This record gives sequence, C-alpha cells and structure tokens, in this order.
Amino acid sequence: MLSWTQTHLETPVATEHRILRCLGMVSTREYPRYAIVGVGAVVMKNSKVLLIKRAYPPAEGMWAIPGGVVEAGERLAEAVVRELEEETGLRGRPIGVIYVDEVIVREGPSVRYHYVLLDFLVVDVVGSLRPGGDAAAVSWFDLSEIPERDDVTLATKRLAKRLIDLKGRYTVIPLP
Repeated sequence: MLSWTQTHLETPVATEHRILRCLGMVSTREYPRYAIVGVGAVVMKNSKVLLIKRAYPPAEGMWAIPGGVVEAGERLAEAVVRELEEETGLRGRPIGVIYVDEVIVREGPSVRYHYVLLDFLVVDVVGSLRPGGDAAAVSWFDLSEIPERDDVTLATKRLAKRLIDLKGRYTVIPLP
C-alpha cells in the first residue's frame, strides 16, 4: 500500500507539519486544515492608503494593508482596531467591510496558507505613526501607484484596483 506522501506527492516539510499538527504540536497557520479569517484596516487619507511592510511570512518584505488573524473570541471590529494599533501605532473606528478576498498559497499539492480576508474601512484615525508588531515599516502610498508596484502583495493590489475602479463610490457593509 502506498503512503500518504506517495499518493499525494507531499513535500517533506508539508508531511512533517501534517504529522506535528495531528499530534497538536504545531501552529495551524501553516498547512491549515481550514481557512483562517484575517482582517485588514483600510486607512485612507486623500488619495493615499496606509500600508505596512510585512516582517514575517507569508509575504515577508512585501507591503500590505495593516491586519492579521482574528483571535478566538475576538469580534471582527476588535481585531481590526488591535491589528491597526499593533502594526502602525494608530487607532481608528472600523465602519464596515469594504472588500473581501482570499489568499491561498500552495506548496505542491499541499495548501501552505489559506486566509479569508475581510478588509474594513477605518475612519477617525488618531495616534503617532510607527511600525510595530508584524510590521517592519509603515508608510502612505498613492492609491494609483499600488497596482503597478512589485513589492505589494497581490491581495493589496486587488483591493487597490477595486478602489480605483469605484472612484470613491464604494459601498461599505456596516458592522452589526
């Protein structure tokens, strides 16, 4: 009988993570059994959008919307506020979902990362801008330049293209 790795062509790293996950010895962010919910904080100032430079995988070294994983028991709005403050030093009020996306990173036949992303428009932003948490840097970018940059995540490029196409007439799904 063929083993799991022989029938699924799994990489050695994926096999190790699968075994350790079954034993409860590894985080489920890599090679997850289910998609993970992440939130993003879309902060805009005139025609600029706030981005952070990711300090860790996935997409280490790439610019992206500030955000991260929703913790168990945490409400979506709380996660947005927490992630924005951790990564940028700013606080704001999320008013609703402005964009929904997903990121699936495959490694051979295995899924290394799978995130469902809910991006929230954040207003009434206050605080002192500084990188922190998972952010190596933080900066404002012209919305029109984001889709053409090589150092911006694909999910952030898709968001920027959508905002550009809507020409400021986007719909926000309000928080419950």
